[in-house]
Amino acid sequence: MSDEGDAEWLTLSTLQHYAYCPRQASLLREGVWADNHITVEGTSGHTRVDAGGADHRRGVTVHHNVALVSHVHHIYGIADAIECAADGILMPVEHKRGRGAGNLFPTIAQTIAQAICLEEMLHTLVPAVAIYITKEKRRELVRVNEYRDAVINLIAEARVALQATIPAAYQPRLCTSCSVQNACQPRGVQWL
Repeated sequence: MSDEGDAEWLTLSTLQHYAYCPRQASLLREGVWADNHITVEGTSGHTRVDAGGADHRRGVTVHHNVALVSHVHHIYGIADAIECAADGILMPVEHKRGRGAGNLFPTIAQTIAQAICLEEMLHTLVPAVAIYITKEKRRELVRVNEYRDAVINLIAEARVALQATIPAAYQPRLCTSCSVQNACQPRGVQWL
Protein backbone atom coordinates (compact mmCIF):
# COMPACT_ATOMS: atom_id res chain seq x y z
CA MET A 1 0.00 0.00 0.00
CA SER A 2 1.07 3.59 -0.49
CA ASP A 3 0.83 6.77 1.53
CA GLU A 4 -2.45 8.66 1.36
CA GLY A 5 -0.53 11.57 -0.14
CA ASP A 6 0.48 9.46 -3.14
CA ALA A 7 -1.64 10.74 -6.03
CA GLU A 8 -2.27 7.24 -7.33
CA TRP A 9 -4.03 6.03 -4.17
CA LEU A 10 -7.37 7.25 -2.82
CA THR A 11 -8.85 6.68 0.61
CA LEU A 12 -12.37 5.36 0.90
CA SER A 13 -13.35 8.53 2.76
CA THR A 14 -11.90 10.71 -0.03
CA LEU A 15 -14.11 8.85 -2.48
CA GLN A 16 -17.16 9.56 -0.32
CA HIS A 17 -16.28 13.25 -0.06
CA TYR A 18 -15.62 13.44 -3.82
CA ALA A 19 -19.04 11.96 -4.57
CA TYR A 20 -20.58 14.56 -2.22
CA CYS A 21 -18.58 17.52 -3.56
CA PRO A 22 -15.32 17.35 -5.55
CA ARG A 23 -14.16 20.67 -4.10
CA GLN A 24 -14.68 19.40 -0.54
CA ALA A 25 -12.62 16.27 -1.30
CA SER A 26 -9.85 18.41 -2.77
CA LEU A 27 -9.70 20.67 0.29
CA LEU A 28 -9.71 17.72 2.68
CA ARG A 29 -6.83 16.09 0.77
CA GLU A 30 -4.93 19.36 1.16
CA GLY A 31 -5.37 19.12 4.93
CA VAL A 32 -8.18 21.65 5.33
CA TRP A 33 -10.56 20.56 8.09
CA ALA A 34 -13.09 22.24 10.31
CA ASP A 35 -15.71 20.77 12.60
CA ASN A 36 -19.30 21.85 12.72
CA HIS A 37 -22.30 20.43 14.59
CA ILE A 38 -22.77 17.75 11.92
CA THR A 39 -19.18 16.45 12.06
CA VAL A 40 -19.20 16.50 15.88
CA GLU A 41 -22.46 14.50 15.99
CA GLY A 42 -21.02 12.09 13.41
CA THR A 43 -17.88 11.57 15.47
CA SER A 44 -19.89 10.86 18.63
CA GLY A 45 -22.03 8.36 16.70
CA HIS A 46 -18.85 6.50 15.72
CA THR A 47 -17.57 5.88 19.23
CA ARG A 48 -18.52 2.21 19.32
CA VAL A 49 -17.38 1.29 15.79
CA ASP A 50 -14.09 3.19 16.09
CA ALA A 51 -13.16 1.15 19.18
CA GLY A 52 -12.38 -1.91 17.03
CA GLY A 53 -12.76 -5.52 18.08
CA ALA A 54 -15.64 -7.85 17.37
CA ASP A 55 -18.99 -8.75 18.87
CA HIS A 56 -21.77 -11.21 18.13
CA ARG A 57 -25.41 -10.41 17.46
CA ARG A 58 -28.14 -12.84 16.43
CA GLY A 59 -25.68 -15.30 14.87
CA VAL A 60 -23.66 -12.60 13.10
CA THR A 61 -20.08 -11.71 13.99
CA VAL A 62 -19.43 -7.99 13.61
CA HIS A 63 -15.84 -6.82 13.19
CA HIS A 64 -15.34 -3.09 13.87
CA ASN A 65 -12.78 -0.65 12.43
CA VAL A 66 -11.45 -2.99 9.70
CA ALA A 67 -8.55 -1.96 7.43
CA LEU A 68 -9.26 -2.55 3.72
CA VAL A 69 -7.28 -2.21 0.49
CA SER A 70 -7.67 -2.84 -3.22
CA HIS A 71 -4.38 -2.99 -5.13
CA VAL A 72 -6.34 -3.24 -8.38
CA HIS A 73 -8.19 0.04 -7.86
CA HIS A 74 -5.60 1.75 -5.60
CA ILE A 75 -8.04 2.51 -2.80
CA TYR A 76 -7.76 1.88 0.92
CA GLY A 77 -9.26 2.85 4.22
CA ILE A 78 -11.21 1.67 7.21
CA ALA A 79 -14.64 0.05 7.26
CA ASP A 80 -16.79 0.93 10.26
CA ALA A 81 -18.02 -2.65 10.48
CA ILE A 82 -17.91 -5.90 8.54
CA GLU A 83 -20.64 -8.36 9.36
CA CYS A 84 -19.94 -12.05 8.86
CA ALA A 85 -23.08 -14.18 8.75
CA ALA A 86 -23.15 -17.81 9.88
CA ASP A 87 -22.95 -18.88 6.21
CA GLY A 88 -19.74 -16.86 5.73
CA ILE A 89 -21.32 -14.05 3.69
CA LEU A 90 -19.64 -10.71 4.41
CA MET A 91 -21.33 -7.31 4.44
CA PRO A 92 -19.70 -3.93 5.06
CA VAL A 93 -21.82 -1.61 7.21
CA GLU A 94 -21.09 2.11 7.12
CA HIS A 95 -22.39 4.28 9.99
CA LYS A 96 -23.47 7.82 9.10
CA ARG A 97 -25.17 10.53 11.11
CA GLY A 98 -27.64 11.34 8.32
CA ARG A 99 -28.30 11.14 4.62
CA GLY A 100 -25.77 13.74 3.49
CA ALA A 101 -28.03 16.55 2.30
CA GLY A 102 -30.63 13.98 1.29
CA ASN A 103 -28.36 12.06 -1.09
CA LEU A 104 -27.14 8.62 0.00
CA PHE A 105 -25.01 8.07 -3.12
CA PRO A 106 -21.73 9.35 -1.59
CA THR A 107 -22.09 6.87 1.27
CA ILE A 108 -23.22 4.14 -1.12
CA ALA A 109 -20.07 4.77 -3.18
CA GLN A 110 -17.86 4.52 -0.07
CA THR A 111 -19.51 1.32 1.12
CA ILE A 112 -19.52 -0.34 -2.33
CA ALA A 113 -15.79 0.51 -2.54
CA GLN A 114 -15.37 -1.29 0.81
CA ALA A 115 -17.08 -4.35 -0.71
CA ILE A 116 -14.75 -4.16 -3.73
CA CYS A 117 -11.76 -4.16 -1.38
CA LEU A 118 -13.12 -7.12 0.60
CA GLU A 119 -13.77 -9.10 -2.57
CA GLU A 120 -10.19 -8.60 -3.72
CA MET A 121 -8.62 -9.21 -0.31
CA LEU A 122 -10.55 -12.38 0.49
CA HIS A 123 -11.35 -13.68 -3.02
CA THR A 124 -15.05 -13.81 -2.22
CA LEU A 125 -18.26 -12.26 -3.47
CA VAL A 126 -19.87 -9.52 -1.38
CA PRO A 127 -23.48 -9.30 -2.56
CA ALA A 128 -24.73 -6.40 -0.42
CA VAL A 129 -23.69 -3.53 1.82
CA ALA A 130 -25.58 -1.65 4.50
CA ILE A 131 -25.69 1.95 5.63
CA TYR A 132 -26.78 2.55 9.21
CA ILE A 133 -28.17 6.05 9.62
CA THR A 134 -27.70 6.80 13.32
CA LYS A 135 -30.02 9.82 13.39
CA GLU A 136 -32.90 7.67 12.10
CA LYS A 137 -31.79 4.38 13.70
CA ARG A 138 -32.42 2.94 10.26
CA ARG A 139 -30.48 0.56 8.06
CA GLU A 140 -30.48 0.75 4.25
CA LEU A 141 -29.41 -2.31 2.25
CA VAL A 142 -27.79 -1.84 -1.16
CA ARG A 143 -26.95 -4.52 -3.74
CA VAL A 144 -23.29 -4.26 -4.79
CA ASN A 145 -23.87 -5.15 -8.45
CA GLU A 146 -26.33 -2.27 -8.86
CA TYR A 147 -23.53 0.25 -8.20
CA ARG A 148 -20.25 -1.59 -8.89
CA ASP A 149 -19.59 -0.08 -12.35
CA ALA A 150 -20.58 3.43 -11.26
CA VAL A 151 -18.23 3.25 -8.25
CA ILE A 152 -15.32 1.92 -10.32
CA ASN A 153 -15.86 4.79 -12.78
CA LEU A 154 -16.07 7.25 -9.86
CA ILE A 155 -12.73 6.00 -8.49
CA ALA A 156 -11.05 6.64 -11.86
CA GLU A 157 -12.73 10.05 -12.22
CA ALA A 158 -11.76 11.16 -8.71
CA ARG A 159 -8.15 10.06 -9.17
CA VAL A 160 -7.82 12.28 -12.27
CA ALA A 161 -9.90 15.22 -11.01
CA LEU A 162 -8.09 15.48 -7.68
CA GLN A 163 -4.79 16.07 -9.49
CA ALA A 164 -6.07 19.45 -10.69
CA THR A 165 -7.44 22.47 -8.87
CA ILE A 166 -11.16 22.03 -8.42
CA PRO A 167 -12.93 25.40 -8.39
CA ALA A 168 -15.57 26.25 -5.83
CA ALA A 169 -19.14 25.97 -7.06
CA TYR A 170 -21.97 27.14 -4.84
CA GLN A 171 -24.54 24.38 -4.28
CA PRO A 172 -26.98 25.59 -1.62
CA ARG A 173 -28.13 22.11 -0.57
CA LEU A 174 -24.52 20.97 0.00
CA CYS A 175 -22.69 24.14 1.02
CA THR A 176 -24.97 25.10 3.92
CA SER A 177 -24.06 21.97 5.88
CA CYS A 178 -20.40 21.73 4.78
CA SER A 179 -17.81 22.08 7.54
CA VAL A 180 -15.16 23.54 5.17
CA GLN A 181 -17.35 26.23 3.58
CA ASN A 182 -15.25 29.08 5.00
CA ALA A 183 -12.08 27.69 3.40
CA CYS A 184 -13.89 26.92 0.16
CA GLN A 185 -15.73 30.25 -0.08
CA PRO A 186 -18.18 29.04 -2.73
CA ARG A 187 -19.91 32.44 -2.83
CA GLY A 188 -16.87 34.59 -2.11
CA VAL A 189 -15.48 36.13 1.06
CA GLN A 190 -18.89 36.88 2.60
CA TRP A 191 -18.75 33.36 4.14
CA LEU A 192 -16.03 34.56 6.49
